[in-house]
Amino acid sequence: MTGAYFAAAPCAFCNIVFGFNPERVPSIPLNAWRIAEIITEGGEPPEPLPNVPICFDCLVKINRLRMEEGFDPITPLEGAYEPAEGFPP
Repeated sequence: MTGAYFAAAPCAFCNIVFGFNPERVPSIPLNAWRIAEIITEGGEPPEPLPNVPICFDCLVKINRLRMEEGFDPITPLEGAYEPAEGFPP
């Protein structure tokens, strides 16, 4: 028996719902901005919350900014924005 599956959720940045392979899509902790604020202020950051996905269009924009700042781009895993083969683990 074969199959395929995907997840759908809002993007962490643009909040538009999109489909993705939940095991391969780039994502960030839901409270990533709060963690960054606390670290910047010299405090002890909280535990990260569950990750939220980043859509392809936002990843392109993020990578443009990363490269302007001299950082390597984030390379999504192959198949990150396609249905996964088989059944969910």
